Amino acid sequence: MRLTESGCCTRAFWSPDSRWVAFIDRPDVERPAGIYAVPVEGGPPQLAIEPPGLLSADWTLLAYDQGGRTVVERVADGRHWIVPNEGRAVLLSPDGSAVAWAMGSQGITHPDLRQRSIWTAGADGSGVREVIRVRGGGMIGWADGGDHLIVSGRVQAEGPAGVWRVEPENGRAVLLAEAERPRDPLLSPGGGWLAFFLAFDTGPGANGLYVVRTDGSQLTRLDVFGAYRWRQEGQLLVIPLQSTGDSMPALLQVDVVSGAATRLSLPEATPFDVGGNEWQVSPDGTRLVFLSASDRSLWVMPLPAP
Repeated sequence: MRLTESGCCTRAFWSPDSRWVAFIDRPDVERPAGIYAVPVEGGPPQLAIEPPGLLSADWTLLAYDQGGRTVVERVADGRHWIVPNEGRAVLLSPDGSAVAWAMGSQGITHPDLRQRSIWTAGADGSGVREVIRVRGGGMIGWADGGDHLIVSGRVQAEGPAGVWRVEPENGRAVLLAEAERPRDPLLSPGGGWLAFFLAFDTGPGANGLYVVRTDGSQLTRLDVFGAYRWRQEGQLLVIPLQSTGDSMPALLQVDVVSGAATRLSLPEATPFDVGGNEWQVSPDGTRLVFLSASDRSLWVMPLPAP
C-alpha cells in the first residue's frame, strides 16, 4: 500500500505502537518543520511533534539542536534540559534516563588513527562523564536496556580492533568480536544482538555478514549477505545481494542462533523495490515500510510469518 506522494519524504521510522509511519519533513512554507506521521491505513500526513529531532524509543523524549546547544525535551509537557556537550548529537538510552555522544579528535584525518571519546550524562544533563576513548571507531549504541554501550575501534593504541561492550560507570571494555572496520552495525530492538558486515578484509573467508550477542556468548558469520534489518530479537531480515532471477527481490528471515534462513512470501500487489536501502520493520514485526526506488514514495506492506 502506498502511503505518501512521490518525493514526499525519506528516512521513515515507526511509532512505538506500530500504528504510524513517521518522518521529518516541512511540507510547504506555510507549515513548520517537524516530525510528521501517517497512519498505516493511509491518510494525509499529520504534524506529530515539533521541532524535528531524535525521539526516544517510547516517544516520550525528544533531543534536538537549538542554536548550538543540545536540548532534551519531555514531549508531554515541553519541559526541557540542556546537555552540556557543545551541541553534539546524542543517543538516548532505551529507558530515556541517559544520553551518550562522541567527540572526535582534531586534525587527524586517517580513519584508523582518529580518536573519539565517548561521553554520557543523565537525560537532564547531570552527571557528565567521559567513559572511554577509541581509535579508528566510534559509538554504536546502547545495549542491555542501557546498562552497556557498544563501541567499535581500538580501546588501546596497540590493542585489537573490534566491537566492544563498555560499562558506562567505569569504562571497562569487553571485546565481543575482533574486526577491522565493522560496517553498518545494527543493534537488535532489545539490544541483545549486533549485526555488521566486513568488506575488503585480507583474511581468508573473513568478509561477510556477522551477528554477535552483546553478552559475548556467540559470534556467527551468516551464509547470506545483503541489506539487513532486525524483525525481533534473534530474527534478522535480509534482502540478498544476489538476485534469484525472480520478478520480485527476495526477502529472507534468518534465525541467527541456528543460521537457518527462510524465504518469506511477499504480497504480489506491492512492488518491493527498495531505494537507497531505506526500509524499516515495525516494532511489532508485522509490517515493513520502504522508500520505493521507482516512484520515490513510501510504501507499507504486511510481513508474513516465516
